[in-house]
Parts: sequence; structure tokens; C-alpha cells
Amino acid sequence: MRVFAGESHLAATTPDVDIGVIYTYERHLVPRLLSSLGPSAAGLRQRLILIDNDSNDGVGQWLRHAPDTKVLRNAKRLSYSANLNRILQTSAGRYVLMLNTDMFFDPQEQCISKMVRFMDEHPDCGIAGCRLYHEDGRHAPSARRFQTIPTILARKLGLGALMRRTLGSYFYREHAIRDCWECDWLSGCFMMIRREAFEQVGYFDVGFSKYFEDVDMCLRMARAGWRVMYNGATYCYHLEQRASKNLLSADARKHARSYLRWLLKWGFSPYRAVAERREPAIGKAADEPSRRRAA
Repeated sequence: MRVFAGESHLAATTPDVDIGVIYTYERHLVPRLLSSLGPSAAGLRQRLILIDNDSNDGVGQWLRHAPDTKVLRNAKRLSYSANLNRILQTSAGRYVLMLNTDMFFDPQEQCISKMVRFMDEHPDCGIAGCRLYHEDGRHAPSARRFQTIPTILARKLGLGALMRRTLGSYFYREHAIRDCWECDWLSGCFMMIRREAFEQVGYFDVGFSKYFEDVDMCLRMARAGWRVMYNGATYCYHLEQRASKNLLSADARKHARSYLRWLLKWGFSPYRAVAERREPAIGKAADEPSRRRAA
């Protein structure tokens, strides 16, 4: 593990937070993200887990942005959920922060430090997310209710103006965006996960190669008694692309397949599955050998 000069003692110390980033080809986005990580986590022991997902140009060019980095190189390109699991398997920190490459931080906000403090203050929280903005300052909702057919139609067909109540409920618009609340699921672009929680619940379900892997993980957390929480007291930025918005795109087809798998796994009433929740064993990992498999 590489360390900052004068901080070699941190190399033998467990990180407070491991930050996982998957790099495939997004070279125009990565410098802005990586250069803003360290300054946004003052006072924390952090480590970057950077996956080279069989990229064309490699990740060596990015290491100067985050001196304390663990590089994982894939011999072949893996799915998004499989890469997320590689990050969890490699992590050692109390928390693991999953980030898309199209994220960046305002260093003065200290978002990562505030999120770790939030998790410390809520020991029953298994997953947390923060307030997100587009680069132009528009709010990008990260906390969401479980999707329904009307929700998907409203988003895919651009019917937001006609289905405001549907989308308002989906995005929790009854809450002020700077408040904190428990939600159904959080966008996987920014997802801070507690180690004890994923050790109990298991890894991401690789059956969701892309899309709904974050929804599935959040539901499984709730079933195990861990809270899924939105923290509106801090923020970062998301340069959201929404590749699946084009109904004729490959991403749209992946989204449809993932939603079908979600329905086959949880049905049209996921709240019924959440109602079967158990009390979490806070601070204790599950003892079953299967705890690391996706439910």
C-alpha cells in the first residue's frame, strides 16, 4: 500500500473508509473525481480501491491523484455488480464507499467525512447516501421508493409532467432535500456500506449485471433489519448520463431484463418482503458460511 510522505504509520492501520471506483474508459471523468477524494475526507484514514476493468489505457495514469491505492486488474471485462463484489472482497475499512466515475466533490463540503460521521451516529444504518446535484446545480434525487410499472413508464416515456404525483412519491418529494430519512433504496452512484451489514447480508447479486443491483442490496439490508438512510445534510455532484433513457439502446434492454429479474425475485410487492425483517446483529458478522453470497 502506498502512503503519503510522513504518514507511513497509516499503512498498517485499518482504513476508516475504502473508496471503490471501477475504471473502464471514462478518462475524461476520472481526474476530477480522484483529485477531489482526499480533500473531502479530512481526518479519515481512507484508501482507494481502483479496478481496471480491462481498460484500453490502464489505471497507472491515475495513481498520482490518490497515493494510497489498491489496484485490481481484471483479465477480462466484468459486469458492474461483479466489480462491486471485488471491491467488497478486497475492502478492510469500517465502511466502503461505492462511487461511479461520473462523481466529484466540493472539498470544502467535506462530504466523505460527514458521511462517515453520520454512519457512526447511526449504528443501525447499513447503507447511506447523500444529497446529489448535477453540475449545473439542479438537484439529482438519490433516495427512491421501490419502482412500479407506472414509475418506469413515467420515466421511460417522459411523462413526468402528466404523472407528477407518481414521480413525486418515487423521489420522496414530500421531504425537504436537506433532511435525513429512511428510504427504500439509494442510487448506486454513491453508496456508503457498513462492513458488518454486508458481511451479514452478503454481496451484490451478480444476476443483476447492471441496474437493480443497488435496489436489491437495499431491500436485502432492510430484510435483515439494517436501515437504508438518506443524509441530506451533505452533498456531492453526479454527472448523470442515464444511458438507459433511450428505449432503443443496449442499456435500456439491460434495464428491462434487470427489472424482469427483480419481479421474478421479489414480485410486485417488495414491501411484503421487507415486512419479514429481522433485528440486526449490530457489530457482529453473521456466522453462516453463506453470509457472503447474494440472497
